Amino acid sequence: MAFVRLAALFFALFFLATSVLSMKSTEAASCSATCTVGLSKPCGSTSCICSPVLLLAGICSSGVESLEKKIDEHPNLCRSDDDCVKKGSGDYCAPYPYQHVHYGWCFDSNSRMLKNFLALPKGMAK
Repeated sequence: MAFVRLAALFFALFFLATSVLSMKSTEAASCSATCTVGLSKPCGSTSCICSPVLLLAGICSSGVESLEKKIDEHPNLCRSDDDCVKKGSGDYCAPYPYQHVHYGWCFDSNSRMLKNFLALPKGMAK
């Protein structure tokens, strides 16, 4: 039952993010406005990257520098457990289960959300 509620909450947040974020302009004309983290070409082009805003939803932008800046500024994006502790967003940096995503999301190590995040299927990226 809790999984159904969590799934409904996720889809509601994803819908909200895609509807709000689609109105924002992107840095390059060839990049689409919104994306899903974990897809092999989430922005439709290899020159664009998906900068996460929510757990699995993001905005397409051009350049690795913008992603690095986004990771530093976003309270839940991390490269290590120390990043999470410094940002005050938890104590565990859970890596995304996709080979091409080289950052993670901060969680409290005892949270149920962490267990659900770690259960994401690895084949979803294909």
